Amino acid sequence: MDIITYFPQSKLLQPFIDRYYFLKTTDAAFSSRYYVFPSMITPLNIHKNVDVHMGDHHIAVKGSAAHNYPLILQGMRKKPLAVELAGELDKITILFKPLGLNHFIKKPFSDVSTKSSQLFTEWEDEEGFEEFITSFYATDDNNNRIDILENFLLGIFAPVKNFAAFSKAVQQLADFNEEKPITDITAGLGWSGRTFDRHFKSLIGITPAGFRKIARFRHSMNNKVLNERFTSLTALGYESNFYDQAYFINVYKEITGLNPGTFFKKITTHPEAGLFFQYY
Repeated sequence: MDIITYFPQSKLLQPFIDRYYFLKTTDAAFSSRYYVFPSMITPLNIHKNVDVHMGDHHIAVKGSAAHNYPLILQGMRKKPLAVELAGELDKITILFKPLGLNHFIKKPFSDVSTKSSQLFTEWEDEEGFEEFITSFYATDDNNNRIDILENFLLGIFAPVKNFAAFSKAVQQLADFNEEKPITDITAGLGWSGRTFDRHFKSLIGITPAGFRKIARFRHSMNNKVLNERFTSLTALGYESNFYDQAYFINVYKEITGLNPGTFFKKITTHPEAGLFFQYY
């Protein structure tokens, strides 16, 4: 499966979007099935001419004769998502950073993302959306497509109130070199724990404690797979501040369905897109 990655060109968009990746197939017999795992990043997929079927922790997308442009949002998940892709496909995935999508929607993120995957319709009423989607798929040049997409995003950009404070909280929750208790992070922002939890979940889609667990999982996975820093799973867990080996194993089983040793043997990495798949 060929994935082509690009990074945001607009400096205004760079704080909110991690990267884009394109996936295009021209073979009607194409088929790929894999699991993707919980992440701090929010993927928004834009497809052309597909049939979509979604269930709990499962999504299937197949090229079809339908003339449509479905947008599919994957929310803040706590379990693996089984993905099935088939047929002729032409899609771009926007990987939004934590809090990022909030700057391009009018509703709170938690209202827009209520499931592991859902159709995303928040842009359909935006002025210029039809022109954007038509122009985007009228060209096959990926650089032109990114220009068209970014012009649309800049046109609907609306800064989130208290973004700097919440961004600082996200950074602290994912900092395992100087890990602070959540109560200290909350106090540093001048909010009560209840107020912080409510607003955080509204903007991120998960509690601060749930977010930190996913961040800890991703931190350890990046150290093992991308940075190739550790061969010992004990040292790997220690580096990401898992309390003990039992907790390290339990978190991996909860998030991936597998113990760490089995998980690292089974995954396939697409480092250019920051993706980890387990094909099945």
